[in-house]
Amino acid sequence: MAALSPAASAPSAPSATSLPIPAAVIVFPGSNGDRDLFEALQQTGFAPRYVRDSEELPADVALVGLPGGYSYGDYWRAGMLASRARAMRGLHAVHARGGLILGICNGFQILTSAGLLPGALTYNSPPRFQHRWLSVGVTAAAAGSPWFAGLAAGTSLTLPIAHAEGAYRFPHVETAATLPVEPAIPLCYAQNPNGSQGDAAAVLDASGRILGIMPHPERAIDATLGSTDGRRLFVAARDFLRAQAGRKVPAEVRP
Repeated sequence: MAALSPAASAPSAPSATSLPIPAAVIVFPGSNGDRDLFEALQQTGFAPRYVRDSEELPADVALVGLPGGYSYGDYWRAGMLASRARAMRGLHAVHARGGLILGICNGFQILTSAGLLPGALTYNSPPRFQHRWLSVGVTAAAAGSPWFAGLAAGTSLTLPIAHAEGAYRFPHVETAATLPVEPAIPLCYAQNPNGSQGDAAAVLDASGRILGIMPHPERAIDATLGSTDGRRLFVAARDFLRAQAGRKVPAEVRP
C-alpha cells in the first residue's frame, strides 16, 4: 500500500482566522450576571475570558462586556465606584481599535458613570425593583450600529428586566447656538416600566459601537428561557467583528 503523504497523514493546524473572537467579561465585586454573559458570548462564536476589575484588559480582546449585578454594593451611586476600576481604563483602547463594548443593566450604569455613554440612570419611578419579561422596539437610531445589524426599525424583541435604578435621564448639553443634544436610543420600551425619558431601554455612543442596555439580552439566548431575541445582538456583534478583522469563526455553538 502506498505511503500517505505528509499532507494526508497530518491534520493541518487551525489558522488564526478560524478561531473564535477574543472577548472579556469584567467581573466587579457584586457582579451577578457575569456567568450569563460569559455563556452567551461562548455560544455565539466568541472566546470569552473573565477579567477582574483590578486587572488590566488583555490587549487582544475585540469585545468587552460589563455584566449586571450590584458592583461595590451600589454604594454612593450604582456604577460609580466600578467606573474607576483599573480594568475600565482599557476600554478606550478597545474602542479606538474598532472593538465593541457592551454594558448590561449595572454595566450600563457603569458606562454612564465612566463618561463612555451620555446621560445617567437613577431610581425607577415608581421606586421599586422591577423584574419581568417585556417587549422593546428597535428604533431608527439603531441603524448603522453593529449591535443591531439586520434588525429593522419597528422590530420587537422580548427581553427580561431586573433592576431598581433603570430610569434613564438625558444629558443636558446646550449652548446659545445649539439645541439640547439628545442621545441615540436604539431600543424603546413598549410599556415603560421605570420612568426612563423617551422610553429609553438602551443608549449608543456616537460611533454605535458602545451599547448600554437595561434589559438582559444574555438571558434571552435560549428558547427554554423564554426568548432567543437576545442572541440576535450577540450574533450581529460577532458578524461585524468577523467582517472587520477578516476572521472566519465557527457557526454558533448550540447548548
